[in-house]
Amino acid sequence: MITSTQQRPLPAGVVGLSQIERGPRSERREATPSGTLIIGRDIQVKGQIESCQSLIVEGRVEASLAAETLHVLNDGRFKGSAEVERADIAGTFEGTLTVRGQLSIKANGRVSGRVRYARINIEAGGEIAGEVAVGAEAEDVAGAKGHVA
Repeated sequence: MITSTQQRPLPAGVVGLSQIERGPRSERREATPSGTLIIGRDIQVKGQIESCQSLIVEGRVEASLAAETLHVLNDGRFKGSAEVERADIAGTFEGTLTVRGQLSIKANGRVSGRVRYARINIEAGGEIAGEVAVGAEAEDVAGAKGHVA
């Protein structure tokens, strides 16, 4: 049994964990896949993010991203460009977003800019604004980069 004063080692491939993830009741980090980068609540990152399977944003990110999945949590903000297979937005995304598969916008989620997706799910209260392309148009964009939707 691990008490609140003991620290477990980070799972392989995990760069950092937010304070939420470090809680003794959280078992979520054991399920965190290899290649996951978590930007914690009070962290700000700028630049280019490469070789990342999954990006989880609780803080602020201003970057270009190529990854399998993007999760922007409630208080998270992503500004820049992202090309992913799947995106779950509960916070704010501003910029260019290409989703080869499923884009999910949660009730508090806000997506604005140039948005391309194959499929979408928007919960009541979620918002999307800007230049939007759906289905075959999004697949054409992904296909031009060598991806299959």
